[in-house]
Amino acid sequence: MRAFFVCLAMTLAAPALAAEMQFGLPISCDIGKTCWVQQYVDHDPSAAVQDYACGSQTYDGHDGTDIRIRDTASTADVIVAAAGTVRGLRDGVADRLMKTEADREAVAKIECGNGVLIDHGNGWETQYCHMRKGSIAVQKGDRVAAGTRLGAVGYSGMAAFPHVHVTIRKDGKAIDPFAPEPAAACGIGQAPLWSAAAARALAYQPGDLIGAGFAPGAVEMAALEAGAAGIALPDPEWPALVGYAWAINLQKGDVLRVVVTGPDGFAAENSVTLDRAKAQYLLFAGKKRPPSGWASGVYEVQITVTKDGSTRLFRSFSHRLD
Repeated sequence: MRAFFVCLAMTLAAPALAAEMQFGLPISCDIGKTCWVQQYVDHDPSAAVQDYACGSQTYDGHDGTDIRIRDTASTADVIVAAAGTVRGLRDGVADRLMKTEADREAVAKIECGNGVLIDHGNGWETQYCHMRKGSIAVQKGDRVAAGTRLGAVGYSGMAAFPHVHVTIRKDGKAIDPFAPEPAAACGIGQAPLWSAAAARALAYQPGDLIGAGFAPGAVEMAALEAGAAGIALPDPEWPALVGYAWAINLQKGDVLRVVVTGPDGFAAENSVTLDRAKAQYLLFAGKKRPPSGWASGVYEVQITVTKDGSTRLFRSFSHRLD
C-alpha cells in the first residue's frame, strides 16, 4: 500500500504513447466556471519550472495535473479517466489546507492524502490524490469503467487548495498527458493523451479569475477559501462598498486592476503589476459609505488583467442600489 503513495520523478515518454492510450476528464465539473487547472507537470529538470506550454503554472518536480475547485465549501466528483482495476486506495486523512510548517509535517509520508490508484493494464496507471475524507466510493480489486465515481475532490494530504491531483504513469514513469512527446519544444499542438473532448475542455489558459464580487469591506483570502466567494448584492446598510478579484496563475508582468464606479462620482481603483508569477492573488478596491448614505443608482465593478498593453482577462458586473 505504501508504494502507491511514493512520489516518482518526472520522466517523459516516447511519442507512440499518445496513440496507445487516451484518458477522459478525471473530474465532473464545468471547466473554467466551477473548476480550473491550477498546476501542470514540471518539464524543467533544474530547480527552475516550466509547464508544457513554456509557462510557469507548475512547481519544481510536480509530476501531475492539479484541477481545483473554488473553495472548501464547493464540491465535485472525482471520476475514472480510463477503465481499469482499483489497485490501491487510502481514506481517513483529514481535509486541511496547508498553511504552516507544522501542517506540512503532519502529512509527512501521506502527502497524497486520500486517493485511489487505477491499473489500466499494459503498464498504464493513474493516481488520484487529495480526495475528501470519507468520500472514497470504490474498493481494492473493483473493475471500474471510465466515468465511474471514485469519490469527491478534497484537500487532504499536502494540499494548499481543494483539488484532485492526477498522475498518469507508464511502466512506473510519470507522463504529462498534455505533452507526452519530450522532443517537442513547448508542447502545445502535440497529440495529448487526453480524449478529444477532455483536451478541448482542458485547453491551456494563461491565468483565470475564479472569484469576483461585491463586499461590505476588506476581503480576506481565508474567507474566500472557506466559501465566501460570490457576487453578493450591495445593501444600503453596508459600511463600505468594495469590488474584489480572486485570480489564479498570473504571470510576471501582468497588471491586475479592479475599478469600482457608481452614481454621484463614486469611483475607486486599485492595481498591481506582478514582479513574479503568482499561483493565486487577491485584489480589491472600494470606499466607505458617505455620511449621506449610498446614492441610488448602478454600481459596477470592472476587472482586467493586461500585459504589455494587451488585455488578457476582463470581467464586469453591476447592481442597481435603490
